[in-house]
Amino acid sequence: MDSSLLKDYHDEEYDPRLLVETYLSETSVVAEDTQHFIIRTLYKIFSSGEVTGRTLLDISKSPAIHHLLSACEIFQEIIVAESNESVKRDLEKWLNKEPDALDWSHTSKLLCQLEGKNATWQEKEDQLRKAIKRILICDFTKENPLHPVILPPVDCLLSFTYLEVVSKDLDAYRSNLKKVSSLIKVGGHLVLFLFISMSYYMIGEHKFYYLKCDEECVRKALTDTGFVIKSVDLQPGKKNTHLLDYEHVGVFWAQKEREV
Repeated sequence: MDSSLLKDYHDEEYDPRLLVETYLSETSVVAEDTQHFIIRTLYKIFSSGEVTGRTLLDISKSPAIHHLLSACEIFQEIIVAESNESVKRDLEKWLNKEPDALDWSHTSKLLCQLEGKNATWQEKEDQLRKAIKRILICDFTKENPLHPVILPPVDCLLSFTYLEVVSKDLDAYRSNLKKVSSLIKVGGHLVLFLFISMSYYMIGEHKFYYLKCDEECVRKALTDTGFVIKSVDLQPGKKNTHLLDYEHVGVFWAQKEREV
């Protein structure tokens, strides 16, 4: 399908609450891939003892928080950057415990079970709320995506299916990954969660653009932008849904070796 006919992440038809209901709810047909797999994999990464520091920057698509739950065990300061105003509002509602905030208890309970601690899921979420210090607006059409804010390079950057919705081709993807690299200190870490070889995803009746890239493409983009890949975890995708056309879901963990 011609990608110019697909909706954009920033179009008004993008409904973050319907996206959550479709892909990130407890009963979603892709719950194993979008929730269980990422929670298990990120728990493994963040409990390895290799990722350390004070500050994590999250640049992600959707108002999800489940990918940050393991991170708040390590990082005292989490900064969230978002370019969709509707998503930003939903994140702020959850952060402020507003009555109509999205419910993420099903994912928080999953992590609590993995950790095997005495903490409740409510305590886990409050720990994350305490760690999130700022929600910024980002714009990857700018050289500094966080302009006018200038952040010191962070210890870790986590991205949940974001670069693939704002990059219109592979050259733009590599350029945007270079901008991501500029936000991370040398020796710091990058964790990317993305869908492999996917070209679209559905929200209601609307079909949205997603950059189609395979594992080798992502590996090369990472090494070309100064990263050393530490691990790649892949899981075959669901084949029995029309909602999206991915082959695998993947978590790429890399460490910044040099400036580019």
